[in-house]
Amino acid sequence: MTPPRRPRVLLADDDAQVAAAITRLLSVSCDVAGCVRDSDTLLETVARLRPEVVLLDFSLPGRLNALEACRLMKATTPQVGIVAFTAHDDPDLERLAYEAGASGFVWKPQAATDLMPAIQAVIDRASREP
Repeated sequence: MTPPRRPRVLLADDDAQVAAAITRLLSVSCDVAGCVRDSDTLLETVARLRPEVVLLDFSLPGRLNALEACRLMKATTPQVGIVAFTAHDDPDLERLAYEAGASGFVWKPQAATDLMPAIQAVIDRASREP
């Protein structure tokens, strides 16, 4: 029996402790392709590493805010799924994230229970698209 395919995930988070914890959490079911610490290197890294999913911290520092980065990623690499990952449990931010092109939204304190289902939902949706 073939083991299930492991999605390639790029983590975009400037907090080294959060990045390490999330990498450990994801490594059970995903291939963590890399981690970027700011929006300045995000788009180039997405183009180079070609992840299936970007886990995007919505407080990521850099020239682009997270909503702008999300819009640009969807415009330049539409096949990449984006999961907004934020410490702010804010319905308005969630709405704005989806409007900017995010395919999922996870509140950081809920990462242990909500992150893998959100990533899997993005992968499943992408596999059904033509």
